[in-house]
Amino acid sequence: MSENVYVKGVRILSPIEYDVFVSNIDKPYHRTQFDINFWSGMRYVEFQRFYEHPEWHMKEKRAIHLPEEAVHKAKRKILERYIYPIPPQIESILPYFHDNPQPPVNKVCNENYKRWAIKSGFDPKGFTTKMTRKTIESWMVAAKIPLNVVCLRQGHDMITSMNHYQGLPFSDSEKADINKRLAGWIL
Repeated sequence: MSENVYVKGVRILSPIEYDVFVSNIDKPYHRTQFDINFWSGMRYVEFQRFYEHPEWHMKEKRAIHLPEEAVHKAKRKILERYIYPIPPQIESILPYFHDNPQPPVNKVCNENYKRWAIKSGFDPKGFTTKMTRKTIESWMVAAKIPLNVVCLRQGHDMITSMNHYQGLPFSDSEKADINKRLAGWIL
């Protein structure tokens, strides 16, 4: 395994580390929850509120609409946003998400992540609910998805993206893998 990468104390996964981690998530509904949260790039609170609002899934438009009520973050830059297009990695499982048990509270989810990290052979430091969002944004930047697209999708400004996610030490093979996994993300 490669050396650990962190952004503000939060673990950033390489593609291989992602594969190892998800292979150690025991319950299928936990895997579904993790994958939707990871590939959508939602904040955990947005993810929890999305579970409560299946109408935010715009099936025909292949989008998720996160209205202002989805997050009450004081410093947010964008009041509402769309996750568009829905990543192919979750398009087939998204219809079943709302039939599964409700996502756990943040504290329990963090405990789950740490448990799965240890089971995966990783140091659990930095495995929190912020990991999914920060990892996928790091991957989008590494894949050279235009920063305006990344920022609109993630709901913050370019300075945040540039300060946190550019220049992370992904190897050439990791970047190639990231590019394959994010192929087709932009229409």
